[in-house]
Amino acid sequence: MKPQIGFVGLGIMGRGMAATLVRAGYDLTVHNRTRNKTEEMVALGAKASDTPADAARGKPIVITMLADPQAVNEAVLGANGVIEGLEPGAILIDCSTVDPVTTAQTREAAVARGARFLDCPVAGSKDAAANGELIAMVGGDADTLTEARDILEAVSKTIIHAGPAGSGTMLKLCFNLMVSHMTAALAEAMVMGVNAGLRPEVILDTIMAGRISSDFYRWKGDCMMDGDFSTNFSTKLMHKDLNLIMSAGQSLGVPLPTTAAVKELFGMAKVGGHAEEDFCSVVRVLEEFAGTLVRRT
Repeated sequence: MKPQIGFVGLGIMGRGMAATLVRAGYDLTVHNRTRNKTEEMVALGAKASDTPADAARGKPIVITMLADPQAVNEAVLGANGVIEGLEPGAILIDCSTVDPVTTAQTREAAVARGARFLDCPVAGSKDAAANGELIAMVGGDADTLTEARDILEAVSKTIIHAGPAGSGTMLKLCFNLMVSHMTAALAEAMVMGVNAGLRPEVILDTIMAGRISSDFYRWKGDCMMDGDFSTNFSTKLMHKDLNLIMSAGQSLGVPLPTTAAVKELFGMAKVGGHAEEDFCSVVRVLEEFAGTLVRRT
């Protein structure tokens, strides 16, 4: 018999993950700050709870998918938070992308309740979340991961055990560092090339012809050329992650000079009206300065 799951956080990624788990036959009790997103899941067969604590109470597995450290502090560690309802022996799986300090605090709070903890941030688009094709980066005890593996396999195509608690969080920060750099580099190349008279299709096809090719470049390059900035992962969340990355680098004594510049570019996109758009909308900042549109010809 599949275990009951408490699920807290129904943003773009959380909704897809929760819906996937319901379709896989899991008995979900969900909570989200905005009620309409909860009602979407209820329509699919989930149960609703009034507080994060209620979502966690009596559940052997609790999954959180929250936007940032502040949201984790409120919904997990705060009054009526997940920790208050977490049962001894339960497994708390935090899929949020946060900083190492927040992950450590969440783990300590879960252990103090007699529960177990996995930091398990995920990577992938909203479609990947909806189709159970995410990449799960897990930090924590191997036996605990083994116990939770079936649930993670329902939402993920790849599960990577990064190491002890905290390793999943750090791996996700490294991952998003690369994603942000690749997006910024692609945007700069496309804008400069088009400004010089090249067709954007030629630029992208050339990138895809060599060893630097990637599905990611094709995906985001097509979005830039189509002017399609519908949100898979927002600019404001990428900027949030870049702030977390810079903070982690500082705490480790690791210089991140390129990331510092990329962070400022995404910050410009955020305050320039593109905060809620997909993070590839960073190209629009460069287009505006260059007076050049990257569009199919």
